[in-house]
Amino acid sequence: MKPKLKVTMILMEVLFLVIVVGGSAFFYSVFAPGYYRKQKSKVIEKAYSEIRMMDLANLREEDLEIFTSYESENLTFTIADELMNPIYTSSKSTELQTQQVHRNIVVNKGLFSKNPKVLYWTARGNESLRILGKFSQDKVKYFVCIKENVGKVYSALFYTEKFLIFVVVMSLVAGCIVMYWQSRRIAKPIEDIARVSQKIAERDFSVRATDYHTYQEINNLAHNFNTMADQLQYYIQKLEESKDSLEEFNRMRNDFTANVSHELKTPLAVISSQVELLQTMGDKIDRDYYFQSIREEVQKMSDMVGDLLNIASLEHKLEAVEKGRLNLSEVIEYMTLKYDALFRQKKLKVQTDMEKDCFVMADREYIEQAVNNYIMNAFSHIGTGRCLEITLKKEKGMIVFGVYNDGDRIAEEEQKRIWDSYYQGEEIRNHAGLGLYMVRTIISRHGGEYGFTNCENGVLFWFLLPEA
Repeated sequence: MKPKLKVTMILMEVLFLVIVVGGSAFFYSVFAPGYYRKQKSKVIEKAYSEIRMMDLANLREEDLEIFTSYESENLTFTIADELMNPIYTSSKSTELQTQQVHRNIVVNKGLFSKNPKVLYWTARGNESLRILGKFSQDKVKYFVCIKENVGKVYSALFYTEKFLIFVVVMSLVAGCIVMYWQSRRIAKPIEDIARVSQKIAERDFSVRATDYHTYQEINNLAHNFNTMADQLQYYIQKLEESKDSLEEFNRMRNDFTANVSHELKTPLAVISSQVELLQTMGDKIDRDYYFQSIREEVQKMSDMVGDLLNIASLEHKLEAVEKGRLNLSEVIEYMTLKYDALFRQKKLKVQTDMEKDCFVMADREYIEQAVNNYIMNAFSHIGTGRCLEITLKKEKGMIVFGVYNDGDRIAEEEQKRIWDSYYQGEEIRNHAGLGLYMVRTIISRHGGEYGFTNCENGVLFWFLLPEA
């Protein structure tokens, strides 16, 4: 069984306190006395070097101030000449000065050296640091004893050590209390999220995690979790609704199959009858006319099959379409010129209104296909001498392309179905009704919008793409 978050956090806090506070107390008890002796030895050596630079035969006021400053750091000085006359002692009484000289110099005279080191003394329970040095000035020999009684310091360290142990215990207790409280603040919302996730796993989408906690990270987690739950609920609802969509799809597929079968059957019947006629009539009929008619029917079937193949290929390739910065103004201008001869054959009145440098992020091949389908859709719906208008403009960060024709408006019962891949209008019988579906697919995959508007005297088809 895996440990709970609250228990883990409390154990981590206890371990942290033991390492930091307990470790500090341990190192203090082990190394503090030695560290103190080392640092104090440096102070004593420094004081001895300063005494050697003084004129001991004639001490000045500044020299006495130096002694006083060191004495404030618990150092005591005993300085005597070779006749054991006191030169300077930390005791101010004459009687005490003599005793201090006797105790610190006379008794230990044989231990004085010209290159003294700080020594650690332990005698009758008293611990001290001292330096015993001798040197000559103006042919007069001087003895210098500097010491500090470290027993009191060690006593203070001992009580400090006991206090640190008390601090460790109190820190552990206080830390456990604080960490328990803090762990509840962190673990409780996580437990709440776990509870909500269990409900969602049981397909109960009525609950949501609370997202107004103290910590931003937990707030973000709860918010993201709720967003995920909303999306799951949405997609599950969509899946449940997909039964109706599947039925609609099957109906559309059946319609499409019927339409395609009819469209293929008609030219096949025409071709069959014309071939039979050519066989039976021989030279009695205009063969060139019938050959041309057969070619036209074959071309119709070829176009129909090509449309079907194109839409299948388009849906597959658009999954990994590579977009680049494209000047849509240049593309539309090029395509308008390409269709000029076709427009002239039908004597159409073509007007263009296009802004320069309309850039989008798109694949040129597919955008040209969408533009082509709009233009050819308009072309097929208007008669000779009618009006067709092509526009391109920038509007609120979007590039808007439109093709207007003054043909018949789209009936209300057809408006929702003209974008379907298996639908063709009542008047369209020369193709499988895939042109507008291809526009819908291309523009959607490019992050744009598409649509149409029934105008007073015609229809405007348009699509929008984000400006690049």
